[in-house]
Amino acid sequence: MEQVLSQAEIDALLGGISEGDILTEAALPDEPLQQAVVEQKQVTDFDFIRFTKGKKERLPALEFIYDRFSKSFRSALSLFMEREVEVGPVPSQYVEYNEFIKTLPLPTNMNIVVTENLNGFFIVIFDAKLIFSVLETVFGSATISPARIEGREFTKIEFNVIKKLIDLVSSEMEKAWEPVYEIHCKYSRSEINPNYITMVAKEETVNLNEFSIEIGDITSWMKICMPYGVLESIKGYLISTPSREDMEMRGKWLARMRERINEIPIEVSAILGRKSISLHEFAALSAGNVIMVDRYVNDAIDVEIHKKTKFRGKMGVFKGSKAVRVDEITQ
Repeated sequence: MEQVLSQAEIDALLGGISEGDILTEAALPDEPLQQAVVEQKQVTDFDFIRFTKGKKERLPALEFIYDRFSKSFRSALSLFMEREVEVGPVPSQYVEYNEFIKTLPLPTNMNIVVTENLNGFFIVIFDAKLIFSVLETVFGSATISPARIEGREFTKIEFNVIKKLIDLVSSEMEKAWEPVYEIHCKYSRSEINPNYITMVAKEETVNLNEFSIEIGDITSWMKICMPYGVLESIKGYLISTPSREDMEMRGKWLARMRERINEIPIEVSAILGRKSISLHEFAALSAGNVIMVDRYVNDAIDVEIHKKTKFRGKMGVFKGSKAVRVDEITQ
């Protein structure tokens, strides 16, 4: 509800204006106003979100991981191509995803690899020259000629080569991460346009690792991009580089744990059949009654481990004892 001034308040207000006790907007000095406008123009907005995202903590273990990866990937790629390959890492950097995709050619090859136990993913980008060099080698070319980049989409045969490269990267990434944090990599899909990958917000910060790859006279590159949010979830594992003693101790600890796990007893049950009956039928049961189950004599039976069906097989006799031959693994 609006407030209405009384007649006495209106008279007091007009009297104050006429006597100069109350300044109106028109009566304010011009010079302070102009100075205030100038000062206001000199003020710039400060983006606290961008400032926070730009300050990323150094993760020494990540450098250790990608150094191991570059060495193991060099050996794996050389073995795959049956020729000498040089792989050199470029120092890791943190950039906004939007700025990163602006540097990629179109069309490009972006492959999403999911890290299942890490609840995250990373993106692998291959230079077209690398793909064509591997393609020539796969088809038996003794020499590798400079690739002609036509800006076209990749063919099905070229995608098959890309998939083999992704399998190599995934395998070597798992090995490189093993001393720090065990990950399991699984190929998800490929895209030729960075804008189609909506799993990363454009303003999100990503960790970018680039590798220079030399095959004969051809120099190409490969990039691995991982959202910083994925790394932040395991930052405790990445703030220090594991020593040789730590790696040896971890290996012994894992071996001992595997031994203990293998000694855990489990309950295995062979289910010959099942039947649902009413409480009245159950109360009427007596010795000599026959209960018809849901399986015939020659039907496969379920083998359960802790009440969960894991196998199916046939009932029989082995060395004078009742036994089940496993014919099918259900899970």
